[in-house]
Amino acid sequence: MMTATAIALTPLAATAGNVSEPIVPATVPVISTAPAAMDWSGAYVGLGYGQTTGDIAFTPGGAFDLDDAGTASAFGGYQLQRGNLVFGGELAWNSTDDSLVIDFTTAGITDMIDLKGRVGYATGSFLIYCVLGCSMGKYADKLSIANNKWDINGVNYGIGADYAFNKNCIVSAEYLMRDLDGDEPTGVALTTDINYDTLLLRVMYKF
Repeated sequence: MMTATAIALTPLAATAGNVSEPIVPATVPVISTAPAAMDWSGAYVGLGYGQTTGDIAFTPGGAFDLDDAGTASAFGGYQLQRGNLVFGGELAWNSTDDSLVIDFTTAGITDMIDLKGRVGYATGSFLIYCVLGCSMGKYADKLSIANNKWDINGVNYGIGADYAFNKNCIVSAEYLMRDLDGDEPTGVALTTDINYDTLLLRVMYKF
């Protein structure tokens, strides 16, 4: 009798033993498909082309508009990145021979150099930034016999956005405003104040 009972309880004991053993699920590896974050640090060079607009005021004299004109730019700079914050500096040269004073078709701004500090916020492939710096250029009157170029200088400030196709190729758009002034170089008590703005489309190579 006891032997039969022991035989009958043997399967239950085996079942109870199996229940007490935990079932461990198979581990499935997780493969990340997110693209690597863009690193904006490093040196860069580039070319740009855009449009200029502005106005000029002479004292004594009067105020005039500047013709809207095309402008070409060559530039280079260096940036550092800390988290999402990107900061650096840039030097740019702009050719502006066609930016003439309306009603004075022989006089206008001939060239411009911009030194800019940049601070921006990076997210993914985009960098939104603002700039602040100084500008130096020339105002020329082609009919003047001597000392026909005035030195004009002042501050610049603006905003821009960069988009990176990859770690090296970047395109951008930048709107830069300048507040400039200068004195007539021949000793005549004549000064000028200039508001000079540029909208540029730019192509950059980052090293």
